[in-house]
Amino acid sequence: METKKVDEIIEKHKTEKGSLVSILHDIQEQDGYLSGETLSHLSDKLRTPLSEVFRVAAYFEKAFSLEPKGKHTIRVCQGTSCYLKRSDQTLEEIEEEIAKDVDEYKDTDFNLEKVRCLGCCTAAPAVEIDGEILDKDSAKTTIIKLKGEK
Repeated sequence: METKKVDEIIEKHKTEKGSLVSILHDIQEQDGYLSGETLSHLSDKLRTPLSEVFRVAAYFEKAFSLEPKGKHTIRVCQGTSCYLKRSDQTLEEIEEEIAKDVDEYKDTDFNLEKVRCLGCCTAAPAVEIDGEILDKDSAKTTIIKLKGEK
């Protein structure tokens, strides 16, 4: 992220007590992740040790990402119900679908994650794409559609 944008975000939150988390959220929302360069600039501007800025970002690992993620997030449930209905096979099929036509798609188009539970055992094996819970077949169709939107 450009330092000018980071400075604008800092200015927006300057009157808040303990504004670091709010600032990190705004940067994450705009950039999709928190780069080392951005954290370093933020540390300098806030006069806060880089280790402290990094510690806060790393502590809230579910809220912040320190690495770039894909445009689309795909989560495949590995909980008991889903596993018994072959979620491991679903994961492999999704990986294969993402890998098709690989030279046309950047690695950053899809972020594939295994998760412990999505809380919707009735859809087992459940897949979440960009926040929407789908069954295996709908997930494949959605991925094909997202690949076609390029």
